[in-house]
Amino acid sequence: MASNPQYELGTLVGGTWKQWSTSAGQDYYENLNTRATQFKLPAGWEDTDTDTWTVDTSKNWPQWRNTRTGRIRRANPNPTAPQTYLDKANIQAHLQLVERSPESHEYLYRRVMLPFLRHFFQENEGFDVLQEESRGDLNQNESRVDIAEIKKAGRSWTETEDHLSRYCAGIENQSGQVYGIIQIGLYLQFFTANRGVLTALSGGLHMCNDVNAITTMIENMKLEPLPFF
Repeated sequence: MASNPQYELGTLVGGTWKQWSTSAGQDYYENLNTRATQFKLPAGWEDTDTDTWTVDTSKNWPQWRNTRTGRIRRANPNPTAPQTYLDKANIQAHLQLVERSPESHEYLYRRVMLPFLRHFFQENEGFDVLQEESRGDLNQNESRVDIAEIKKAGRSWTETEDHLSRYCAGIENQSGQVYGIIQIGLYLQFFTANRGVLTALSGGLHMCNDVNAITTMIENMKLEPLPFF
């Protein structure tokens, strides 16, 4: 292995293998009989769904030890499922950035919206989330096209509504009906559009403060798709 600092994590059950970590956090394994080392986890010591883990919080970072194999992991092998979109690490990171710097460029606000949309409109449900220029667009096969119009904090709601209306009027589905979302800064507003005529479904909802209301709005959109034809 490289000459950089190495950190001993412990010996696996059976006493044949010792687990090490490089300074970059990459684990490798030493055969204590031959002194050979390898990055691949030794055969037979792979994790299984039925394994149990004990956590050691006395180290600089928490470590989870597999009680069957003795292997160490530094990330929770059974993480709690996200309860809301605010529990998603990537959404948290993007939100914190623009909260600290509200004057951020528009593309940083789009970085909030895209994983937010992907949280709700998942591929295994038949959705795609696509970015087109300054918009976050999403569509579901055969059922509808929905538009998210995204602007940085401080932009005009009226001008943004007008822009969304014009864009929705050009949507090429036979019914002319779509859902629309406007994001200005961290506020969202939901609409239906019928051949470009917008009808508000909500007032301005804050992405951090109005999580339940926003979640309800989007779940209702999914439960009540607008006609495509």
